[in-house]
Amino acid sequence: MDLLKDIILQLSFIIFPIMSYHVFWLSNDHSHVLRPNKGIITISASISSLLCICFPIEMVDSVFFNLQAIPLFISFTYAGYISGLITLSTSILYLIHPLELHWLYYFLYLLCCSLLSCAFTKKWHRKNKKGKLLASSLYGVSLLLLTYFGYMMVDLLKLLPVTLLDYAILGISVGILMLTLYIAIYLIEYMKENSMFRKEILKTEKLKIVSELAASVAHEVRNPLTVVRGFIQLMGVSKELPPDKKKEYADLIMTELDRAQSIITDYLSLAGQQYLTKERIPLSLLLNDLSTLMSSYANLKSVQFVCHTDDHLFVLGDKTKLKQVFINVIKNSIEAVPDLGGVVTIDAEAIDETIQIRISDNGQGMSHEQLARLGEPYYTLKERGTGLGLTVTYSILKNHNGHIHYKSELHKGTVATITLPYFIGDEPINGKDLEHNKTG
Repeated sequence: MDLLKDIILQLSFIIFPIMSYHVFWLSNDHSHVLRPNKGIITISASISSLLCICFPIEMVDSVFFNLQAIPLFISFTYAGYISGLITLSTSILYLIHPLELHWLYYFLYLLCCSLLSCAFTKKWHRKNKKGKLLASSLYGVSLLLLTYFGYMMVDLLKLLPVTLLDYAILGISVGILMLTLYIAIYLIEYMKENSMFRKEILKTEKLKIVSELAASVAHEVRNPLTVVRGFIQLMGVSKELPPDKKKEYADLIMTELDRAQSIITDYLSLAGQQYLTKERIPLSLLLNDLSTLMSSYANLKSVQFVCHTDDHLFVLGDKTKLKQVFINVIKNSIEAVPDLGGVVTIDAEAIDETIQIRISDNGQGMSHEQLARLGEPYYTLKERGTGLGLTVTYSILKNHNGHIHYKSELHKGTVATITLPYFIGDEPINGKDLEHNKTG
């Protein structure tokens, strides 16, 4: 039972540094993550080596063995000669104080392990996983033969008594070392492959997003441009068009061009939403201005527009971006209500350390399935929408430490609640603060 416990403990000394290397290096997203971090390898291999020496495996009474040759091999092969020599020196410095005969034998053993490791170091990174596993097996066999030879020399020179049991224990010990080294190399290579695959997947996903975005832009802009081209051709062919028809065609052309401009603006907003210049914004004044601005749009649909806000509401944010958020949500509410009897209401108040802005309407409402998909790119309930307005809105609010919540039922209207942090500071933000609050 104690033997099994000692073996598991030694295994943990080998595997734990490998897992740590994966967590602290291979899991990162930077471009040079697949290059070996020699500093982390050297430190982890040195610590692992010392732990293996301090807590050896007791094979039989007073016969000890450890897996210290494994971190030594890993430091040489994966991080180079300097790392391997540092790991070796750490072990020697720890062992140098008791100058006894069996420690001298152990020094010779370490030197043999180091020389064998050096033999595999030069071409190690050129090998594939199968080649490295084969090389680690060859290292184990070579170590077994060298230690057997060492035992034979000790026995011939009568330096220490060597029995058949000693040879058997040596074989079992090196067998455990070979198996553990094989597992360690397999784990390292498996984690490296996973990291490489993850980077490839991320790269592929980015390319896929770019291609989808480009295809979507082309598709959305092509439709209004096709309409414009058709009307321009029609006006060119029909030389004697009545003035009212010319005006109708010109209005339609302008409408489609405005639509194309709106589509491009949405995509540009989605691409550049992360660049913010934050300042102290009087939210009450901003909402009142927007109420005046959007009232004309509401009047076109005979929609009643009501705005109630508390005084002295302030937020820290990008005024242009937040204005875009409110326009997107208010415009959606106006377009959702019926042409007759439609009502859109804005309420804003301070609650604890936040400001809540509720934009409600008595429109058609939404189902639970539709609510769940709000904010997804390209998802829209409009006939001519890009599905990017709410995506941009969600992103802008996230960058302002805020959020939006929708509550809706079919045929009962919708309430959109926007929550933003309350800004209590009284002083205006100076140039330095503006630079400090630029993100991107």
